[in-house]
Amino acid sequence: MWQQTKLLMIACLAGLPLVLVNSVWVATASELQQVQAQIPNLRLIQVTGVQLNPTTQGIEVVLETTAALNPETFVEENTLIADIPNAVLLLPEGEEFQATPAAGIASVSVTNLEGNYVRVAITGVDAPPTAEVTTAAQRLVLSVTPATLATEDEAIEIVVTATRTEEQVENVPRSVTVIEREEIQQQATVSRNLQDILGNLVPGFGPPTQGVNLFGQSFRGRAPQVLIDGVPIRSNLSTVQARDLRTIDPAAVERVEVVRGSSAIYGDGGTGGVINIITRQPSEEFTSTVELGVTAAAGGGDSFLLGESFGNYLEYGISGTEGNSNYLLSLSRNQNRGFFSAEGDRLPSIGVDETETLNVLGKFGVNFNDEQRLQVTFDHYDDRDNSNYISDPIVLDPPGTQTARALRQPDPDYIGRSEPRNLNTVLSLNYSHDNVFGSRVQAQAYYRNNRYLSSGSDFRPFGDTNPGVSAQENEKEQFGTRLQIETPLSETLSLLWGADYADENVSIVIEGFDEAEFDSSGSRIFRKVDEFIWVPNYNFNSLGLFAQLQWNLNETWSFNGGLRYERFGLNVDDYTVLTFTEDPGQAIEGGNVNFDDVVFNLGAVYNVTNQISLFANFAQGFSAPDFGRLLRNPPDGFTSLEQDLDVTRPQQINNYELGIRGNWSNIQLSLAGFYSESDLGVTVTPSAGRLATVSREPQNIYGLEATLDWQPGAGWGLGSGLSWVEGEAENEDGKYIALNSGIIQPLKLTAYVEHETDFGWRNRLQALYVGDRDRAFEAGVDPVALGNYITLDLISSIPLAGGRLSLSVENLLNEQYVPAIWQYFAGFADTDNIPARGRTIRLGYSIEW
Repeated sequence: MWQQTKLLMIACLAGLPLVLVNSVWVATASELQQVQAQIPNLRLIQVTGVQLNPTTQGIEVVLETTAALNPETFVEENTLIADIPNAVLLLPEGEEFQATPAAGIASVSVTNLEGNYVRVAITGVDAPPTAEVTTAAQRLVLSVTPATLATEDEAIEIVVTATRTEEQVENVPRSVTVIEREEIQQQATVSRNLQDILGNLVPGFGPPTQGVNLFGQSFRGRAPQVLIDGVPIRSNLSTVQARDLRTIDPAAVERVEVVRGSSAIYGDGGTGGVINIITRQPSEEFTSTVELGVTAAAGGGDSFLLGESFGNYLEYGISGTEGNSNYLLSLSRNQNRGFFSAEGDRLPSIGVDETETLNVLGKFGVNFNDEQRLQVTFDHYDDRDNSNYISDPIVLDPPGTQTARALRQPDPDYIGRSEPRNLNTVLSLNYSHDNVFGSRVQAQAYYRNNRYLSSGSDFRPFGDTNPGVSAQENEKEQFGTRLQIETPLSETLSLLWGADYADENVSIVIEGFDEAEFDSSGSRIFRKVDEFIWVPNYNFNSLGLFAQLQWNLNETWSFNGGLRYERFGLNVDDYTVLTFTEDPGQAIEGGNVNFDDVVFNLGAVYNVTNQISLFANFAQGFSAPDFGRLLRNPPDGFTSLEQDLDVTRPQQINNYELGIRGNWSNIQLSLAGFYSESDLGVTVTPSAGRLATVSREPQNIYGLEATLDWQPGAGWGLGSGLSWVEGEAENEDGKYIALNSGIIQPLKLTAYVEHETDFGWRNRLQALYVGDRDRAFEAGVDPVALGNYITLDLISSIPLAGGRLSLSVENLLNEQYVPAIWQYFAGFADTDNIPARGRTIRLGYSIEW
């Protein structure tokens, strides 16, 4: 106080103007120096500027000063405080500094306090941030890390599918998408079909189909490898590839890690990318979760909240830790009812409507010590098809394009076989040891069984060569082991090496039903009278040996690369091709066939700054042909499995990719271009009779992908994504023509705007635009040109009674359109010209304690 009085007296005598700063009288900047020179005991250090700079860990708070500062730091609730004695804040723009700079940080303020103090206050959203303080002659720097980034689990965004090890995304020379639990829960309020969720969120992945069909969604024009906790779900029998993602409920998913582009790191498959679904993890403390919801069509025609559309959802889960062990149990049940178009018309069944799914996930793990863990995981998915609506064949007769109509059938009665369903069971045993002679060892043994029983259908309207009134039963059973060892060679160099082995048995049976009983008036009886082997039981096995080097040269450069040796084996007995006619089928000689090859990858990341990085990558993919499709529909002249023909040779992909990533405190962006080529590409072409043909010829596929996310502050978020892909295949004349739209899907643009209030009310409006595509139609490849469409979804949730109430509106504007893949199939038969769902409302409530 005496120092302030002396300053006031001298300033008044000198005729200097004074400024009152937080109850402290000081002179303006240049005149204060004159006053201080007259008072030797008063040495106030001036803070003349404040800057905020984004970093990879958070932000830097930089104070520009006239001399070195010595702050005193402490924490009050969620605020980190640095008090600077013997200092005064003198900014050209005002007497204090306020900002909301980054995710995880609510505010930053710099102000004057009584007693010649300057206070820097940095408030975290959920917890106080941490800071490293650096002092210099005329600068004070606080390197701030938000609490959400400082915890061990969230310190870095990790990717397991790229290099099979925990790796920071910014060090991966690939295009990567990671979808966390919170985002999965948010999107699941719109659709509980994982295919649709990924179609909305993942660049390069085809747009949502809202159903299950032969092709599903391509990934950069090729097939993805789908894993659940590292266990391969994609089978050599890819006939039901569309169901690979319909084998687990979102309630059982913790995160989804997607590596875009060809990869051989997990062996066979993955020519388009790798989708690794990570299941829920046990909690540190006992936790119980309940979620329930209802769904209904809400718009179209003269009706609202159509009664036949009401579905429901229920989930219950518990998890916790007891001593050195932990556990988790998640049960979920989802019932879909009828789907309705924007015009209020009932839609034919497309594999998702009129279904009842049950998912059971169980985990039990034991930590023997800080370095060793053993865990067993069980996941069972049961998807029952209860639909009574088929696509009315009557639309096949009139000329011109007709919209598919739903035709109600009597309740089916299956006699001599089980009701339609898709069953998938995964059992895995995982062991890890973090220090075996300095190396980290991870071992896995697994069992996977998938059984698909289709609903009975009448194929007679589709021509003479058809299976009549029949259904399919697909059986896929696989055993496998994985071993990987991560060995550090130096502080900057590490080696990942190991082996994978898988053994799979596959078969498809056609079950024939009594046609006369089926046709009888008022009945829909499926009495099994015969069984035909469509795909003979065959054994497919693979062995892979791999080694990958990771070299983090310095903070600027990092490299990785490696080799994988892959060997495939196929074993099938002699059989006769099923023709569905009176003519005898072709006799095929079975046997044993082996293929092997070495594939490699090489990539580099260059960090231009702390925020911007460039990456380049070359990766090969290696995939065995779909032997199930080959065996049931062999080409002319194929008489023995041991013939050296193109159709039996594996597909090798060369994938080239260049990209840039940017990560600032409130802006994240990515841009990547890719080009992939294959001398023996796989082109699948469907037909009106639904029996697709396969050809092998050189293919080139290329495209662009981009994402942009911006958090301007005050709870707002905006973002967009772009996916564009094109491709050609060489025809018999040696010319390259466009690939069909079942392989190359149209331009996809996504955008969203979201906001969260202080009390946790969240709102998100998201848009999906799918462009038109006529290139393949003009080349005579596609039967029709595809048209564009745009849809809007609204997602809202609010805290309520200790839980959260959510409301979503799918197809908010009630647009009438046909999804791209169904437009393509409609070119072969109007029975597939199936519109998308109209406006659909979902209301749910979840609580955790």
